[in-house]
Amino acid sequence: MKKLSTVEDVVQRYFNEHVAYRVIDYKRPEFAWDKLRAHFRHIPISELNGSHVNAYTMKRKVSAGTINRELGVLSAALRWAYKQGYIDRLILIPRLPSPQPRQNWLTRKDCLRLLEAAKKYRHIFAFVGIAILTGQRKEAILGLTKDRVCWKDGFIDFNEAGPMSERRKGRAVVPISKDMKLLLEDIKSDSLFVVNNNGRRVRDMRTAWKKVLEDAGLKGVTPHTLRHSVATQLVRDKVPLIEVSKLLGHRDSRTTEKVYAKFDPDFLRDATSRLSISV
Repeated sequence: MKKLSTVEDVVQRYFNEHVAYRVIDYKRPEFAWDKLRAHFRHIPISELNGSHVNAYTMKRKVSAGTINRELGVLSAALRWAYKQGYIDRLILIPRLPSPQPRQNWLTRKDCLRLLEAAKKYRHIFAFVGIAILTGQRKEAILGLTKDRVCWKDGFIDFNEAGPMSERRKGRAVVPISKDMKLLLEDIKSDSLFVVNNNGRRVRDMRTAWKKVLEDAGLKGVTPHTLRHSVATQLVRDKVPLIEVSKLLGHRDSRTTEKVYAKFDPDFLRDATSRLSISV
């Protein structure tokens, strides 16, 4: 097997043989490589090291989170190429310290306003509705096929079979609620995918999403914001964290507790009520 010699060789092979067939939103890694390309493309794989990455982070005047997402694409391409035998060594790409996660979340009224504005775009409406009713990740919703909507048993299985399933972030099996049943009946079509745009699988919805946000009067809202909003609202409504964790598909409930426990109005109330400065 012929080895790949430069970083650009690796990334292009990764796009052609993996991203094009496995990644739902393939434009995101392409956008990241567009930023990385000028700095990394001619670097020989045999010479690539942390100093090249450090030089990139120093000149890239954007947030640490953005830089890490871009470097994540390079890291994924290198891992893939090593596993495929295209390069001889596994090259680790250092990242910047992880920024604190954004705590942006929508109220129920905000969610309903977003859903109303999305009615102009049937695929966005379907996505927003399912996101609000299940709290699942964007990739899980966009990849949902009709065969995993189990009407007879009353649940939706967001897990996909196949060689990539074990590497994906956790997904849930969600009961079909009354509102979900009405939504699914409203958006049904002949497409294989539950969320589709004129029958085709939705891979990129940035343009329509931006217009929906403008119509709804919302700023800084991403598809992931809906997931965060669902979890936050459930915890504020005193739904047990273990149930929220199962719904979100977290493999460890400690992840849920770390992020969302503070939204419970009674979080630590019993503990602080036992503390006093009274004599």
